[in-house]
Amino acid sequence: MITSKRLFHLAISIVAAVMIWFALILLASMSLGAGFKRFFEAFGGSFGGYVHAVIYTAFIFGLLEVLDYQKFIKKQNEGFKLNLLPVQDQLILSPEEVAKIKLNVIDLEKHGLSYLLTDFIKRACTQYRNNQSIGETLQVLNAQIDNSKTELEGRLEIARFLISAIASLGFIGTILHLAAAIGLFHLAKTEEGMPLITQSLNVSFDTTFIALFLGLILSYFYHRYLENLDTFYSRMRSYIIDNLISRIYKPQ
Repeated sequence: MITSKRLFHLAISIVAAVMIWFALILLASMSLGAGFKRFFEAFGGSFGGYVHAVIYTAFIFGLLEVLDYQKFIKKQNEGFKLNLLPVQDQLILSPEEVAKIKLNVIDLEKHGLSYLLTDFIKRACTQYRNNQSIGETLQVLNAQIDNSKTELEGRLEIARFLISAIASLGFIGTILHLAAAIGLFHLAKTEEGMPLITQSLNVSFDTTFIALFLGLILSYFYHRYLENLDTFYSRMRSYIIDNLISRIYKPQ
């Protein structure tokens, strides 16, 4: 499912990037003033802006990936609204009440209310039922939450790669267009040669600027997601420990 969704995101990114590129070319060709034309060309509004199109593809793809997981975490936070665990002060839970909590969670999941929170509450109740040990239940819960968080962070490896790849693409574009400009130096003394050289030099530095700018935007959304991920797992861990594991009392 993840692979198919990524292919869908990639297809959208390619189509959107090509549309943006051709729209910029059209706007640059229709611009009456030199300033407007230069502005659109800076963002790839020329047929030499193919590197810009690749940068836009990488940026849109990375952004779609991050926003998709951001949406996933936002949905998982809805699990706290179910009030699955008691939050009253000084309330204790017997082993029978722990088993009842698990049955209530299973019933909710049967009705489509399945979240990471419900899954970990169910696991904690099952672990306590198996060995009747609060210490081992807490240990297993922490390990399971850490593994789940690591798995979600690992799925964004592609986004981490794209953040660095976008900057590299910018430098590659700079080198390619600088090489093209050097190849045109023999036309420097001609009337039509200087504009071609100037345009190639402009595009060469524009690619690095655009790449670094878009890389910063993608990096912001990526780290914003990591912040929300850390907050969610910390909140979930505290919620289960404070309102379930710490409340369990088994009479001697």
